[in-house]
Amino acid sequence: MRLPARLLVLGLVLQACATPHAAVEPAPASTAVTFTEVSATLEPDPELAAMVAPYAEELVERTSEVVGYAEGEIREGRPEGPLGTFAAEAMLSQARKLSDRPVDMALTNNGGLRVPLGPGAITVGKMFELMPFENMMIILDLSAADVDSLAHQLARVGGDPIAGFSFVITPDGRATDVRVSDEPLSPERTYRLVTSDYLANGGGPYEVLWGEQSRQELTFLLRDAFTEHLREIETIRPRVDGLIRREQ
Repeated sequence: MRLPARLLVLGLVLQACATPHAAVEPAPASTAVTFTEVSATLEPDPELAAMVAPYAEELVERTSEVVGYAEGEIREGRPEGPLGTFAAEAMLSQARKLSDRPVDMALTNNGGLRVPLGPGAITVGKMFELMPFENMMIILDLSAADVDSLAHQLARVGGDPIAGFSFVITPDGRATDVRVSDEPLSPERTYRLVTSDYLANGGGPYEVLWGEQSRQELTFLLRDAFTEHLREIETIRPRVDGLIRREQ
């Protein structure tokens, strides 16, 4: 049985760590150094292969589970793309189920969505490829001024995946006509945004999220939000909602 190179390396490291070590003597003044290249051409050790095989088979079985389908290839895009539309909608949908207070908006970043989806069946393994990071969802309480600032920062970078709010990018790269649930911003309201812990904790370009806002940490992975949402809707169709538009 030939194992993937990554499993071989892991097994070799574990095997090395488990080997009893003799007492270490002082090294001589001059020591010869040799290198062993570890690559896909390395022949697997039969005993190591037998030890890893049950876990490898279980991993293949789990990651091969089909959780939904895609009509065509679902890719990212700017200012909007079908992949980002799916991701932001998934976050908003799952956050609304997990929070005891209303959640209005969602934001993630294209950089965290690592591969397109589809066409055809989408597996658990594919969702790990889409979101290989262990990022959690966080809900932030934002003022109307915060939402307006967020829209301007999004306009400055040309857009990222959003749901629940909209704006127009002007020719000079600013945001106008900022709306939440298709309603103009209200200074009296507090808006709740679900995003990733990466963006909320200082990653990305959205400084407005790094303040002292009240927050709710959901301890729910973005990957799980994407997977559960896909199970529910069953099929992703390539579309965008026109939430971020460029002024002509």
